[in-house]
Amino acid sequence: MHLTWNKIHLKLSFTIFSLFIGILILLSIVLNLIFTNFLSSKVHDEANELAAHLSSMLEEQGTSAEQMADFTGVQMYILSSKGTFIESKASGIPTLPEYIWENDKLLEGQKVEKEFTFNNKLYLLHGIPVTTIPTVKGIYVISSLENMKESIQTIRNLLFIAGIGSLLLAMGCIFFLSKRLSNPLLKIEKATRQIAKGELNLKIPVETKDEIGSLSQAINDLARELKQYRDNRSEFFANVSHELRTPITYLEGYADILAKDLVENEEEKKKYLQIISEEAQRLNVIINDLFELSKMEEGKIDLKLMSVEPTSIIQRSIDKVQLKAQEKDLTIQSKLSPVPHIFVDPNRLEQIILNLLDNAIRYTADGNIQVSLTSEVGGVAINISDSGPGISAEELPFIFERFYRVEKSRSREYGGTGLGLSIVQSLVLQQGGTINVESKIGVGTSFKIFFPPITSSLKPHSFKL
Repeated sequence: MHLTWNKIHLKLSFTIFSLFIGILILLSIVLNLIFTNFLSSKVHDEANELAAHLSSMLEEQGTSAEQMADFTGVQMYILSSKGTFIESKASGIPTLPEYIWENDKLLEGQKVEKEFTFNNKLYLLHGIPVTTIPTVKGIYVISSLENMKESIQTIRNLLFIAGIGSLLLAMGCIFFLSKRLSNPLLKIEKATRQIAKGELNLKIPVETKDEIGSLSQAINDLARELKQYRDNRSEFFANVSHELRTPITYLEGYADILAKDLVENEEEKKKYLQIISEEAQRLNVIINDLFELSKMEEGKIDLKLMSVEPTSIIQRSIDKVQLKAQEKDLTIQSKLSPVPHIFVDPNRLEQIILNLLDNAIRYTADGNIQVSLTSEVGGVAINISDSGPGISAEELPFIFERFYRVEKSRSREYGGTGLGLSIVQSLVLQQGGTINVESKIGVGTSFKIFFPPITSSLKPHSFKL
């Protein structure tokens, strides 16, 4: 039973229905008071006018109570100056109790108006003073309020019937609407549970443009991103496993050959040692990338920011990769203009430039690599362009994502772990810069890094991100 009532549409229905009942009860009370007061006021006004009219007839025309009673059809009592009744017309009413009369007020010239119950019936008593007849002090007029009671009861019955009908109608409408509102939430809840189980191919239909529709779209985006992350991660682990296994295999194999002294001459020994050295360096690059990624994910990157003139750092980076470029018959052309100082970590800036240059050399088969440093409005721009195969428009938005690799079918040939550009972007952003890329198939790729110039408010310091 607890699970049955713990449904969102039932909670929503109960909440709205309770609110509706409260409003309906309040409205019924107000309407009942309005109609009761209206009818009561109308009856009192009519009785008061009749009593005043009868008093005028008695004073001006000297008409007897008997005649006036027959004329108006009401019960009348005339009070003498001595406080006794002179005559009355009360054929329809038995002898009335003494407590209903207020002769003292009437003798003092005050009006009397009161309701009273007699023999389970409701009556209205009006007393009007008479001043022009010495022997008469006032006149009582008694009228029945039973018709008013019946009218009020009829109105209450109608209000009750209308209220019950409204409740039944509201109950159906509220249940239908709450079901309609809660069904998308139940679908979303089911979808999130499927996502938690790893079913990332689902898609929630976005049927509305309100907050629920926005939430559905957000979950669809989350599922798509998680699927992409999972796929990239799987590919990354596969690539890393291969990249680690290859150098380890070489290290193990050639080390075993050397350990067993299976080499034929000193030249072959040097060749095997060179292979071991290269594979050890390759293994070191992979481990460093993984370690760098791990530090970034934990937010433990140390930055020693200071005022830096980037020209020397860029030239030093070009000199370091010059030999690698020459091995592929590539030319690195540089145009480094004088620029303002920027506020960066010099070691991390060199890491960024080296990574981009290494990337350009790896993917460029022939042609040249261009490096430029220029001063632009609002900052300093570093451009690194290659004449490589280029990147398709479909893949360009994802190249900075971790684990993503362009040219998957040829990733073994190009090498790398798919972490370099992700590390570059993170380092640029953490130092207050921006990085953008443009590429065209068959033409090449161009990376642009932009840093704001140093200001007096920026001071050298070291901190952790």
